[in-house]
Amino acid sequence: MAVIDLPVRGMTCQACEVRISKALRTVPGVLRVKVSVRRGIARVHTDAHIPRSRLNKAVQRAGYEPGRDDKEWVTTDRAVWRDVLVAVGVLAGLGLALQTSGLTDLAGQVGTLASSGSLAMVAVLGVAAGLSTCMALVGGLVLAVSARHAELHPAASTVQRLRPQLAFNVGRIVGFGLLGALVGLAGSAFTLSGRALAVMMVVVSLVMASVGLKLTSLSPRLSRGGTLTLPPALMRVLRLDRADGRYSDGRSALLGAGTFLLPCGFTQAVQVYAMSTGSPVRAGVIMSLFALGTLPGLLGIGGLTAAVRGKTATRFFRFAGVAVLAFAGINLSGAAAVLAPALVAPPAAAAPSARDGLSANVQLEGEIQVLKTTQVATGYEPAAATVYIGKEVRWEIDSAAVSCAASLYSPDLGIEPMVLEPGPNVLTFTPSRTGILRYSCGMGMYWGSITVIEEPATNGA
Repeated sequence: MAVIDLPVRGMTCQACEVRISKALRTVPGVLRVKVSVRRGIARVHTDAHIPRSRLNKAVQRAGYEPGRDDKEWVTTDRAVWRDVLVAVGVLAGLGLALQTSGLTDLAGQVGTLASSGSLAMVAVLGVAAGLSTCMALVGGLVLAVSARHAELHPAASTVQRLRPQLAFNVGRIVGFGLLGALVGLAGSAFTLSGRALAVMMVVVSLVMASVGLKLTSLSPRLSRGGTLTLPPALMRVLRLDRADGRYSDGRSALLGAGTFLLPCGFTQAVQVYAMSTGSPVRAGVIMSLFALGTLPGLLGIGGLTAAVRGKTATRFFRFAGVAVLAFAGINLSGAAAVLAPALVAPPAAAAPSARDGLSANVQLEGEIQVLKTTQVATGYEPAAATVYIGKEVRWEIDSAAVSCAASLYSPDLGIEPMVLEPGPNVLTFTPSRTGILRYSCGMGMYWGSITVIEEPATNGA
């Protein structure tokens, strides 16, 4: 028996291994084929003399080229760039259409209706969360893992491809129930700091970015399992580090349960409600129903990966990779703004001055400055204010919608992530220095600022 090691260029995943192996086995005389995407080699076992030219033609029929891969960082394949550019255009168009149509406000409106606190409305709130801003965090993670699993297991049936999404969501529902019960029992001791949540967002986003790069095939070196942006240990735990890694329902379920800790404003709002019940059983039921409500949105975005096949699958995975990278970029920018607001997050547009430098949304009541802000589904209105130094500020925040913006965070004001209750909320502080005080939602998606100035001398006369 002869063994021939055939170098092959352009392989990126297990799907490539399967296609090349099938093509080579059609050559008469070939007994067994072992293709390694990591080594860039197809090892052919044969009991007859087969010209390399015949094997090379089989490789070309499969859509690849014979020869050693140059391990380039950026691909020169025009087809890859074409698919990626089309995906960017389609996603940009979808984003613009959502903004101009007003559909982005729908989740906030649903959240407002669902804020009554009944168990049925908690599930409705979950539906709103699964279709809104939290999709960038949890949905992006689901799409990354499910698309990568489908790419690494091209021979799997549709049901087998659905397993990661099903296990993830089952783990999410069960995990939310168990962790919700702990929240009802432990209360506020369960909450994490804003910086800790931001670091978690960075880790999740890096997972998404590394998987997204692999899916797009823009970097052959990364796609072949070379340098990664994540610690190898974490990649091994998630089984995203190699094509032949064994899939585990348990790992997917634990990943779903772990999203309980991610800083989604919808999730945090329901967690606070669950905490307020003081009952572990009721808190667990509330969180499980919320997770159940997110099921349609999350299954929808991940389930597409189970349906695509063949050449369509290759293009879809590139499209999914671009979407995952976009989600990762959104999350990373938000986390960076939370970790370094002075460097990343610009202050809100200057507030219009009503009199003597105070903004129109600030009124003096004796020696107290009353600042009024409305928290809506898409942020804070107005998002800027101007107050005087050294005078107490009574900040009245009217929470008009349950959304990510309901999770308020401001290191400048000493506010760790807190969830605004529906309706009026009152915070007090006394600014001790001039400058800009920034605040945001817990995910760093929506921002506002309070500018502190010296009181004019005429006012103090």
